[in-house]
Amino acid sequence: MAVSQNGKYLAMFTHDGRLLVVLTDFSRIIFEYTCETTLPPEQIAWCGLDSVLLYWDEMLLMVGPNGDPVRYMYDEPIILISECDGVRILSNSTMEFLQRVPDSTVSIFQIGSTEPGALLYDALDHFDRHSAKADENLRSVRSKLPQAVEACIDAAGHEFDVSRQRTLLRAASYGRAFCSQFPRERFPEMCRTLRVLNAVRNHEIGIPLSIQQYKLLTAPVLVGRLTNGNHHLLALRISEYLNLNIEVVIRHWACTKITASSSIDDIALLDILLEKLKLCKDISYAAIAGHADKSGRRKLAAMLVDHEPRAVEQVPLLLSIGEEDSALGKATESGDTDLVYLVLFHIWEKKQPIDFFGTINARPLARDLFITYARHHDRKSLEDFFLSTGRPQDVAYLLLEESWELERKPMATRGSALQGPRIRLIEDAQKLFSQTKEHAFEAKAAEEHAKLLRLQLDLEASTKQAIFVGSSISDTIRTCIVLGNERAAMRVRAEFKVSEKRWYWLKAFALATARNWEALEKFSKEKKPPGGFKPFVEACIDAEEKTEALKYIPKLTDPGDKSQAFARIGMDKEAADAAAQAKDSELFGRWKLNLAQNSGTASILDTLRDRLSFQGVY
Repeated sequence: MAVSQNGKYLAMFTHDGRLLVVLTDFSRIIFEYTCETTLPPEQIAWCGLDSVLLYWDEMLLMVGPNGDPVRYMYDEPIILISECDGVRILSNSTMEFLQRVPDSTVSIFQIGSTEPGALLYDALDHFDRHSAKADENLRSVRSKLPQAVEACIDAAGHEFDVSRQRTLLRAASYGRAFCSQFPRERFPEMCRTLRVLNAVRNHEIGIPLSIQQYKLLTAPVLVGRLTNGNHHLLALRISEYLNLNIEVVIRHWACTKITASSSIDDIALLDILLEKLKLCKDISYAAIAGHADKSGRRKLAAMLVDHEPRAVEQVPLLLSIGEEDSALGKATESGDTDLVYLVLFHIWEKKQPIDFFGTINARPLARDLFITYARHHDRKSLEDFFLSTGRPQDVAYLLLEESWELERKPMATRGSALQGPRIRLIEDAQKLFSQTKEHAFEAKAAEEHAKLLRLQLDLEASTKQAIFVGSSISDTIRTCIVLGNERAAMRVRAEFKVSEKRWYWLKAFALATARNWEALEKFSKEKKPPGGFKPFVEACIDAEEKTEALKYIPKLTDPGDKSQAFARIGMDKEAADAAAQAKDSELFGRWKLNLAQNSGTASILDTLRDRLSFQGVY
């Protein structure tokens, strides 16, 4: 059995010696022929879509659709190879191509043909012999001159004989001169095609393609076959002639040259390669360098890849040939972060950490990208990097970040066992900060923070209330006083050297929060407050206790503070009077604007106006 090239038909030889051609779905028999023998043929092959060939020993039978067989005798064994437009017949000594004669060829060369193509071809013959009949032939086909020109061009394409191609093309050109409507590109296109076909049909190349096979194969594939057959010069010329990409040809030539030039030293071979490679601006030097590396010529590969302008191709190859430092340099120069990361991970796997750190520390982009990656995925390596490069303070910052992350965890609530590790992290950070004089403040702050956390943990343990951890020193003191644990508050005050003035503010507000007014009054009378009675006034006002606030407002020594305090509890007359005592024109003017629209306070303003003589108030 044999399937046709288009897959629609199936040729079969039956047990009773019949040749059947059916549709591939077996729905209908297209053709049937009874052979003279029931002996199965050695091979069945399609000749295009026009006929079927059956081969027995020394005899080839061709059966066409009309049933008229043609026999060919052979003295030696043959092999049939079906093509799109015929069949290739191979023997030990020859290669033949059998096909149906194209329609255009028949129309021109058939004996007695009066087709337009034949008349045009005949007109050229008369023209060459200077016969007037040339004009007569042209006139006879004038209405069909485009068809005649097309027939000659098409017949030339199917011809293998170069002289006959030339004659047919001359006939087409002769007719085209009198046919303005014929497509201009058709003739030069066929000329280009025939030049390519004639070049590859040459016995030195040995690719006898027909025009139909060439069209199905396409020019790029043909160039690829020439390249694989090491016909690089012809492949290059065809590529240039047809405006195809020459990179594939030159790259293959370069790889072949490297393989075949084992006796040439690297520098000399590089010069030979560069001379040819410069013919193609966009050629991939990296691909050629990769081949050189696989061929065992690593030095040549390194020199070639240095000419590669595209870092995305250059860097991976540099890594593959062991040029990590060069790869890192090229990657950082390109600014492509993906390439830099590729090199970083490669070097990280190949080198010891200390060598890796030394390599990246000299390149800011690589160093910063590593720090960014390690900060999120490998903090231990980042700590090792900072320590190896003399940056203990950066390790300290990492430890502080880790302690803050512990605080943000859902399980790290107040009173949680995770607070212990937090303290240790902060203490470790403090030790690292203390190694440099420039970070004395950070060292002190970390020490105070760790001390506060330990104290807060002790307070939570003693009070059995998880309310201290995470609060400030001031909040810790206030919380202790609100809970009635003044001894603990005094301990915090002493531990962190809280000033007496700040202590008064904190204790006053804490007692007001606890609404322990008796204790607040007692506290105010212990001794003269270092900052005056303003903390007591503010605490009472914030607690919205006007009565308690009135105990301390008269004790304020600053009339301005006293005026504002009276105003905050709604005592406008007293506020205005205090403003007058302060002799503050700006403050009194502000009260005048606030109270001017209130008729009940008009008399107050009049009285004060008579008493005051401030400039710019009225």
